[in-house]
Amino acid sequence: MKTFFTNLILLASLIGYSQEHVHDIRFILGEKLDYKIKYGWFKIGEARISVDSKMHPIDQVAHYRVSFNLKTVGWLKIFANLDLDFESFINSRTLQPHHAKRITISSKKSNSQFDEFDYEADSIMVRTYHKEKDEYKLSSFLRKGPHFTDALGTYFYTRSTKLAIREQTRLYIANRIYHFRMNLEDTNSKKNSSYYKLIFPPIKQFPREKKSYAILSNNLNIPLEIKLATNNGNFFFILAD
Repeated sequence: MKTFFTNLILLASLIGYSQEHVHDIRFILGEKLDYKIKYGWFKIGEARISVDSKMHPIDQVAHYRVSFNLKTVGWLKIFANLDLDFESFINSRTLQPHHAKRITISSKKSNSQFDEFDYEADSIMVRTYHKEKDEYKLSSFLRKGPHFTDALGTYFYTRSTKLAIREQTRLYIANRIYHFRMNLEDTNSKKNSSYYKLIFPPIKQFPREKKSYAILSNNLNIPLEIKLATNNGNFFFILAD
């Protein structure tokens, strides 16, 4: 079950995916996008990604507040309830996260995490609270490499650039950095969308023989559908009508 939840979190994080380019903001304040999450043919969850209707000043720089909320539904909620709440404050000049918060509530445990990005020190300060243990932990996470961003920061990059045929990024999720690649495979002019193949690092839950993909709208780079092929089956993230 832990692996099942990990796949859901990774799928949620892949709603945005990109690398640093010239900014061309193509969304509006107050925007909300709703998604349904499926495991094979079965609907197992719902999600919403939203941008706050106002900007937030931090260190005299305007920041976007972007939120991602996911919850399980149906039969899965009875046996393995999961609620995720992500929130990042994104610098309007660099589109890099200033700080982020994540709250995870499942059937067995709940915890919250606060990440503060220090680009001068090239590190991330991580504060975690485990409710069941009533325990706080403080740690510092070194970036050790070129530019990377968190899950919601990638969403802003994706919505703010013209994607190349091949993209790659270093994505910070759950105190680890994952290296991803994304290759343009096809463009559908009738549906005004593009099909990208997702290439994961060599980790056991993502076998190379199984294909994962993302379908983005051509005009606004909105994720229309994402498939995450894992050893435990196929997870889908589909934009609701």
